[in-house]
Amino acid sequence: MENLTEGWGVIRPGDRRAHYYRDSFSLCRRVGFYVGDLDPDNGPSRDDCAACRKALTREAAKAQP
Repeated sequence: MENLTEGWGVIRPGDRRAHYYRDSFSLCRRVGFYVGDLDPDNGPSRDDCAACRKALTREAAKAQP
């Protein structure tokens, strides 16, 4: 398994909502200092934090020429 530097993670086992982490902070800035396993972004999921998904989508749109 590769070590991802950013991706989706769940802060506590049993939590349903996943946040997108970069540099151990969530994109929505509601959660910080995450050091667990991360999953790559495979598109929208109903378990995604809406604010993190929105920020990630906004970044992707800005990256488009």
